[in-house]
Amino acid sequence: MLAGCSVALGLASASRTRRGRKRRHKAALGKDSQLVSQHEPRRQLLRKYLLGLVGVITPSATSNAVRADDKAVPPMALAVKGETLVPMSPSGWQNLLSKADVVLLGEHHNQEQDHELELSVVRMLHERALKEGRPFSVGLEMVQQRFQDVLDSYVAGKIDDDTLFKATEWERRWSWPYELYTPIFQYCQKQRVPIVALNTNNETLGKVERGGLEELAEQEWQQYIPDRQGFAEMGKTAEFKTYLQNVVLPSYGLHKRLGILQRTVTGQVLDSPMTLKHFVGGRILWDETMAGAAVRAMDARNGQRGQVCVLIGGDHVKYRYGVCARIDRLARLSNADAASPPTIASVMLNPTPADTLAPADQDGLALQMAVVSGQPRGTAQKNEDIKRQPIPLADLILISRFGSSSAA
Repeated sequence: MLAGCSVALGLASASRTRRGRKRRHKAALGKDSQLVSQHEPRRQLLRKYLLGLVGVITPSATSNAVRADDKAVPPMALAVKGETLVPMSPSGWQNLLSKADVVLLGEHHNQEQDHELELSVVRMLHERALKEGRPFSVGLEMVQQRFQDVLDSYVAGKIDDDTLFKATEWERRWSWPYELYTPIFQYCQKQRVPIVALNTNNETLGKVERGGLEELAEQEWQQYIPDRQGFAEMGKTAEFKTYLQNVVLPSYGLHKRLGILQRTVTGQVLDSPMTLKHFVGGRILWDETMAGAAVRAMDARNGQRGQVCVLIGGDHVKYRYGVCARIDRLARLSNADAASPPTIASVMLNPTPADTLAPADQDGLALQMAVVSGQPRGTAQKNEDIKRQPIPLADLILISRFGSSSAA
């Protein structure tokens, strides 16, 4: 067992990457004005900045087609158990994910090794689902819901990779390297695995970034946030408020320092910088939309509950209150009469200390997020805090390993 709330994984590059990132961060912040062009969407501007910090691991030649063999070195798998990381055998972690109804794979969008892990997990889950006769699909944060018909045509073999890239407006609406995702897409097409568009349409997200959730039309509420009561109640919990403080607010601060809050995801220039309220509204709309689409993909077909493997950014997976808790809430709502509640497995792929709440001078992962809420009014200890159950980073961590297939 590996003990300690912030556990060093022995990844030699982690601390060097972090120190280098801090130096590049300071340099990049001095060039904020150079980031902004006339009509670029905010997402593309942020991507430019992040690529300046960490670069992009470009795909190798073998990544441009589905690999024929299964001899890749198995990843290191570590279960998060409180303040401890527990190594798992290949059969152990594969069984864990296979039993889940929704599997969340938290990726770094620009890292090839993460996408190779995703392909191996998708293949494993699909093969097991086939043996069990269980419906299986892959959900994508990268594609907005308006393009579901395009994904269906691709899986059916009616269009090719280039047409998929153009028809989903990938460069404008997502912009991270398409080539890193094509091996997964090609596998799904070859095996006829349904691909599900999870994300909010830019047009709706832009409305919220301009004027808040109040700008949503009734049809948009029904499409993206049908469970308004549960959505509102979740926002009042101590756990969500802690997640907001530790994960979402720092993201807003970064956008503010970069000077890119005056434009929406669609590239529209605002009269004044986006408010925190509107920024948070856009973020939780994004998460709620993806959670709802994942649940619909999972819901029982022909009397059998399906499994969906979701490819999504790590920030939406870590510490549960991005997408995971929303899926849990919505799945229980739609499966209220089921014999057993749906299950969710959250996975972080190749996480670094910078992906967690670890202090800047620490070379380990923060495995838990402490939750503290104020004492309810009218109690004797009203000025003290109530400590709640800490929120884990994820259920499982997968770390890429390189070498021969006989490696331990």
